[in-house]
Amino acid sequence: MDLRFTQDAGEQVFTGSELLVKGALETEGGVDLYTGAPGVPLRGYFDALVKVAPLLAEQRSDARIAPSGAAAVAMLNGAQLPGRRGIAAVRSTGLAAAVTSLTQGILTGTDGGGGVIVCGDDPWHDVTAAPFDSRFLAEHVRLPLLEPASPQEIKDWIDLAFHLGRAGRIYIGMLLSSSQAEGGGTVRCQPNQFAHRNEQVGAAQRDVRRRLAAGEAQLEQRLAAVITEARRLSINRILNRPQKGEVVPLGFVASGSACAFLMQALAQMGLSGRVPILKLGLTYPLDEQVVTEFARQCRRLIVIEERRSFVERQIVQILSRERRQGAALTEVFGKQLPDGGSIPEARELHPSLLMQRLIPVVRDHPVVLPRELSRRDGMGLDEELRRIEQTEACDVRVGERQPTFCAGCPHRDTTSVLVQLKHDLADAQYMLEHYKRKPVDLVCHADAGCSSLLVYEPNAALAATRPGRGVGGATAGGAGQDGDNRQLVFMGDGTFHQSGQGDIAHAIHTGRNVTFVILDNKTTAMTGRHRHADAQADLMGRKTFAYDIARAVEGMVPKKQGAAVNVIGVDPTDRQRYRNLLEQMLLTNGVNVIVADKECGITYHRRQTAKRREQKAELGYLPKQQFMNIAADVCEACLECTRLTGCTGLMMQDTDYGPKVQTDLSACVNDRACQRIGACPAFELVTVSRTRPST
Repeated sequence: MDLRFTQDAGEQVFTGSELLVKGALETEGGVDLYTGAPGVPLRGYFDALVKVAPLLAEQRSDARIAPSGAAAVAMLNGAQLPGRRGIAAVRSTGLAAAVTSLTQGILTGTDGGGGVIVCGDDPWHDVTAAPFDSRFLAEHVRLPLLEPASPQEIKDWIDLAFHLGRAGRIYIGMLLSSSQAEGGGTVRCQPNQFAHRNEQVGAAQRDVRRRLAAGEAQLEQRLAAVITEARRLSINRILNRPQKGEVVPLGFVASGSACAFLMQALAQMGLSGRVPILKLGLTYPLDEQVVTEFARQCRRLIVIEERRSFVERQIVQILSRERRQGAALTEVFGKQLPDGGSIPEARELHPSLLMQRLIPVVRDHPVVLPRELSRRDGMGLDEELRRIEQTEACDVRVGERQPTFCAGCPHRDTTSVLVQLKHDLADAQYMLEHYKRKPVDLVCHADAGCSSLLVYEPNAALAATRPGRGVGGATAGGAGQDGDNRQLVFMGDGTFHQSGQGDIAHAIHTGRNVTFVILDNKTTAMTGRHRHADAQADLMGRKTFAYDIARAVEGMVPKKQGAAVNVIGVDPTDRQRYRNLLEQMLLTNGVNVIVADKECGITYHRRQTAKRREQKAELGYLPKQQFMNIAADVCEACLECTRLTGCTGLMMQDTDYGPKVQTDLSACVNDRACQRIGACPAFELVTVSRTRPST
């Protein structure tokens, strides 16, 4: 049990994702259901739920991982029947996949219960397959959206979100950027609240057809109630408010992490407290009253927001109605600035970038400030801009390293075999000698998650496409059934449990020639090593059964119709057998499924490390240890081992024989994959035996 989550006063440090859980624990009336679909940048949310499982059990709350964003929102929909409260955390693409469930839940309403849907966005597009701006999707499905700007707000606004939801009988969304979710900070704690679970389903809540019709008719009224409650709770605030009746030259509008970046930029520019800021907490729907009130006090507004113009567009629409009614003209800027500069629409903002864009506006147009710049102010801004420009001009070079699998990753056994096999199948002489047939072009389709790394060397030949979760088989089907090519689809075990089963079933039904390689490593690794249906315990620590992927696929096969489907499970470390099976299946018509069954290197070696620590604590020494070594006198520094594996456990080192490849003992986990590829005789297994502690 992590005691930080039980702290009821004072200050404590949490990550952004952990603050979601602490905020839900502190929510008035408690939260009954914690759910979500694993994915960056909110991976820490699920780790936090594991840490507080005893506390949730004590509160009679439940925590469950959903296989997809749609399933997570559907759980919230189900929780509304008995009037239970729930929180769901999904990534941006998970929210997009949940549109149907989300629309149903919003229109049906949340009488007596309530739900908060936290969406993790990745403006930098560093940890997700595609950039996404979930604000536009929230507007599309009419989901009110909060954007907290500080760690304290992330925690406290979970409770406020339920207040807003009760006022409008509607779900409330909360948007966190990757910097907020994976960052964090110090917050003031409050006592936790116990959930009061209701197990009865009301008769009115069963009449879905009537509630859907009524929900759509009343939606504008419900959204207006959310705005009114947000006004009561001061979620939208004017900072550095001008004097009553005063009209100042300039004001800023910002929300979420963009507001935090703006505040820091203004502080570094020496302008804190000198420019009014409309700090929006509820960015959809916008409160027209606070927007028009602020606009009437400023001749110019500059909207600071990440990615596209979402808030700026809404403000322009609101003020256009004001202009038609004869109100004073207020100029609105956002992505385009008064001096002709611009705020980027792509990637995430940061204080230095904002200073670089805003200093010319302030320096060259000092009349835009409520108080004119002094000579000292101007010199300070010039110096700050020079510092930024000098930093930008620095030629900083770091060693290039492409993304790759972790040391000890089981997928490396699969990719190293298939890179060589693809080459052999395309070799005319090899195919004529072994199969008396023409060469075969192996077309591979990568999956999301860890196998998305196949787009990088040394495995780039294994990723003709990266279609997304659960649609690799459909992509292969669209690529055609040409006899001179063979289609191979990678599928992670997490994808299989989420949506991959349907993809395989469809391939069987349509009689395609395709081979699926299911990479079963017993965890959803890239998004934080989360439990899924292969786990033997859930988030609450309750025992369950491990899902058998091979048997599940076998159950899809219509035996009586004689469908050509082969399903085989194999340990990928048995390299020669694995290659033979892959080669045989790739050249066999029909649907073929290979389950590469090997545990994630991180979870496996963490467990092994824990065992070694226990043994050393008991005996005072380790009786036996093994290390992978590279004999410097044999290594020719040809780098073939690094090219074939891309393993982070290999490095160059100066030796008595000159620069040679060596194993990096701080990264190497001794899974021996580098030795199994047979690229070099310099690899050797070293065993260290002890009979007593070292002196």
